[in-house]
Amino acid sequence: MVTAFAKGNDETIIAEGSSVDFLLVLLSLFSVGVGIWFVKTRRSSLPRRGYLDPAITPTMAILLAAAMFLLMGFGGWWGTSQAEDGTLAQTAWIYTFALAAQIPVVIVYTYLRKRCGSRRVIEIAITAFVVFVPMAFAVAGVLHWVFSVVGIEPSTSLGHETLKALSGGSWSTAAWVVVICVTIGAGIFEEVLYRGLILPTFAAVMSGRTAWGAIIATSIFFASMHIGTSSASAIVGLFVLSIGLCWARVKSGGVIAPIIIHIVFNAMNIAIVYSTTL
Repeated sequence: MVTAFAKGNDETIIAEGSSVDFLLVLLSLFSVGVGIWFVKTRRSSLPRRGYLDPAITPTMAILLAAAMFLLMGFGGWWGTSQAEDGTLAQTAWIYTFALAAQIPVVIVYTYLRKRCGSRRVIEIAITAFVVFVPMAFAVAGVLHWVFSVVGIEPSTSLGHETLKALSGGSWSTAAWVVVICVTIGAGIFEEVLYRGLILPTFAAVMSGRTAWGAIIATSIFFASMHIGTSSASAIVGLFVLSIGLCWARVKSGGVIAPIIIHIVFNAMNIAIVYSTTL
């Protein structure tokens, strides 16, 4: 997941590190309005049970999630030795090997889920995107402005290390590989991991009346996994975004809807970076 939340110049979210950009104000007002609509139309209501398929037991989900983390780490470690440290080429190798190493787990997950299809994918993906993506940007943008004013974050920082690596604006082969990995690759693999495996596990363990407890727990875990690579404001924005991704997972019954949202969201962030650097 990459985030351009903390993008700062006189034409984007933060103007000169001190005044709030007019677009951020509009985005915040829109987010409040659409959030009220989301609650008032009872789209936030989730069923008491039966919202997550029984195809994968909690124990199996934990084992598969652990395998994804281990394989991701091993693949990333292997990729670090394929190019010079600190280069975009090294980032490309790290992402490529990290994703490739997780393919066996994704295949197993797909096999176990083959009889559990998604429902109303497009409708739910559009709803979640319209409600939670602007909200995530607004929350992260406002927090970045506050944090930059008090000196916690620099006013012109990008929200993720990958975006900093891509911000040079050069369309090299390595840049293309990184872009593909952080859009399509991250969209698929992270959704299988967090929404496909971890969310149902939290739901089973917490046994709440609705899925909201598991959604909050999953989103906290998802956001915390970006500590070290994302700014503080971006991490809070990712928490908000994850709530929408989890909602889409529960409502649609599968990971296709959150995968679509995730891919488009990451592509938007990369497009924002390149549109302001090229």
